[in-house]
Amino acid sequence: MATKSGNATQSELDYDVLIIGGGPAGLSIALQLGRSLRSVLVCDDNEPRNGPAAEAHGYLTRDGIDPQELRRLGREEVTGYGGEFRDAQVTNIATAQDRFTSTLDAGETVTSRKVVLATGISDVLPDTDGFEELWGNGVYHCPYCHGYEVRNEPLGVLVTNEHMIEYAKLIYNLNDDLVVFTNGQDIFDKKTRSAFVERGIEIEDKPINALNGSNGLESVSLTDGREIARHALFYPPPMTQHSKLAEKLGLQVNAAGLVEAGQSEHGIGFTSIDGLFVAGDASDASVLSIPSAVADGHNVGATINMELSQEVFENG
Repeated sequence: MATKSGNATQSELDYDVLIIGGGPAGLSIALQLGRSLRSVLVCDDNEPRNGPAAEAHGYLTRDGIDPQELRRLGREEVTGYGGEFRDAQVTNIATAQDRFTSTLDAGETVTSRKVVLATGISDVLPDTDGFEELWGNGVYHCPYCHGYEVRNEPLGVLVTNEHMIEYAKLIYNLNDDLVVFTNGQDIFDKKTRSAFVERGIEIEDKPINALNGSNGLESVSLTDGREIARHALFYPPPMTQHSKLAEKLGLQVNAAGLVEAGQSEHGIGFTSIDGLFVAGDASDASVLSIPSAVADGHNVGATINMELSQEVFENG
């Protein structure tokens, strides 16, 4: 491949931008940069956060699309502008002068002028029988992504700290046939508990023993032997960075597990390392949804293109 990088001719494994992560944010960045005549390599490990889900919702013109189909269409568009893909993990990133050298899990190295972490996050699920098996198929984290489809079903919400009480009110908006499970945690003060009970919301304080169902959630088993029939359970789990790269690079990660992203008059997505950007779910600047990831990727891509343009113009 011989593509333009300032006045230099690139070797086969040298790119303007390496994007780590091929989800909605990474693909959006690649599209923006491809249309800006930048050479781009996207490395992806094919372990998307929404992999268990059969449908993605809330993305205009693509509501209800299979997430894998969305990724396929995105790859097709990016490839049309010269973008390249590797199904690989990036295990290390080193900096030297104006270049990053990134090592892939197969041992080969890639050099680039900029690097983007669009690596996403991973959900930390409870160690409860049936929870992982039903995640994305009866157990959900996002009422905007999956709430409409279960709006007429008996619902449950798992509330394990006081910050989730407002989240439970979102689920009540979907159906007043709602059970709040505290999993044995002392969450509700007297006033808040009364407000929920007055609205016909049942609060179950016994710990959860298991989630049951062969093709979707059917019931929640409690440690006292009772089974509560529910057809959907909502729970916003703790999160961690999907990739270890942020930790290896010493980037600031907040209490929610997200990389702290900076912004300036020139754009967004900056990290504490010059030339290294973060976008999408991995970033604290993006809401956790496909439309937000795409929008964040679009803006980060424009920021990177502006930096590259300024560097070429000023350095000749």
